[in-house]
Amino acid sequence: MFFDWRSSEFKRSSNEWEHYPFAYRHYMSDDIDGLNCTLPTIMDFPNLLRQKSWIAIVVSFLVSMYLFVILAIVCDDYLVPAMERLCYTLRMTYDVAGATFLAASTSAPELFVNFVGTFVTNGDIGLGTIVGSSVFNILAIAGVCGIFTQPTKLDWWPVTRDTAWYLVAIGSLTSVLWDSLVMWYEAVVLLLLYFAYVIQLFFDRRIQNLFRHEHAESELLDEDPMTREEEPLKGFRDRVCAKPQPKSHFCQWTWWVIKYPAELMLACTVPSARSIFFLSMCFAVLWISMISYLLAWFLTILGYNLNIPDAIMGLTVLAAGTSVPEVASSYIVSKKGYGSMAICSAIGSNTFDIFVCLGLPWLLNILIYQHKVVIDSTALTFTTAMLVITASILYLCLLASKLVMGKIVGWICVISYVLFLITACTLEMLLSKENTCDIEDPNGFFY
Repeated sequence: MFFDWRSSEFKRSSNEWEHYPFAYRHYMSDDIDGLNCTLPTIMDFPNLLRQKSWIAIVVSFLVSMYLFVILAIVCDDYLVPAMERLCYTLRMTYDVAGATFLAASTSAPELFVNFVGTFVTNGDIGLGTIVGSSVFNILAIAGVCGIFTQPTKLDWWPVTRDTAWYLVAIGSLTSVLWDSLVMWYEAVVLLLLYFAYVIQLFFDRRIQNLFRHEHAESELLDEDPMTREEEPLKGFRDRVCAKPQPKSHFCQWTWWVIKYPAELMLACTVPSARSIFFLSMCFAVLWISMISYLLAWFLTILGYNLNIPDAIMGLTVLAAGTSVPEVASSYIVSKKGYGSMAICSAIGSNTFDIFVCLGLPWLLNILIYQHKVVIDSTALTFTTAMLVITASILYLCLLASKLVMGKIVGWICVISYVLFLITACTLEMLLSKENTCDIEDPNGFFY
């Protein structure tokens, strides 16, 4: 059976592993020191679905898709509304709120995925996810907002400000990855740069006075999420008792049946943002951390069965899946006419991804284990440098359209995203020199 692979096969002379369901690569270093291969990342997760089979592919795919559904619900219905109440309490402007708290909340999945990639798998799935998510946020989200919403006039200042900081983040990450090693001081620099970014946002309106003189007070986030009529915050009863209309389409009823178990489970375990929004935020983050681990696990199983490298899985499937909250939140605010908030949230989440979602796990890993973080994929260094092109494409398209987010800009961004994925995956396959051990070969290094 595909459940029946035992980690004891690594140490045939020892019986202690026969009773443990986990197999971690640092316990097996003595077995593979003399071999010119590396253990697959699947060995860092619990002993489940390790033998390649079509059943493992189907199960891991279906579980991953449902985990994406749960992730979208917990972010859109609990974390983002709690952050909206926090931003309203602090009386922030729409663009600053989008670039800070809303960007950080929608980037929570990437943060926890990179914690898993740094501390559990010691692989590139976390870095690949953040690089892929950055491109998805810049191009795919801009494409969705441009194609499916009415043309929106953007404010040049926040777009230029956040694009400039994003370019700084890309340059910093490229220099860190250039030698495929991450030092403690490089991780510290990434975190310090994010603090500098936040400080700059704190004094943003004063800095604007040096460049322009008009300010619209309507830019302040003055709509109370608790009292707004459009898309009001939902309570426990609204989530548990809500059903489609009797005359709704069959697809709507099917979708409701699929996601209702997730809605019920979250409603019973996460307080509504209408109550104590700080508690709602904390419980939502706990759910996101657990879902991120499960996503990394089952997508690793899927990639292992399909012979797809971890970096490519991160760049494509996991990046798009963890960016679901950004897509939903950006589409909603763009539909309301707050285009600057949508774009600043997307770009600001990229800055948060690079500075914090990478810098914090790397720094903690170096301080705890007292060694450098090694980046296995050479292609990710070149892919990271290519992020400059994606940011330039969006900004130049907006300048050409006189800062109007419309369908032309949207389609250009979508096409550019597809071309980026093709190029990044090709580079990963061409430059990858990693020789992975075959854990199923009966004539391999186990015997």
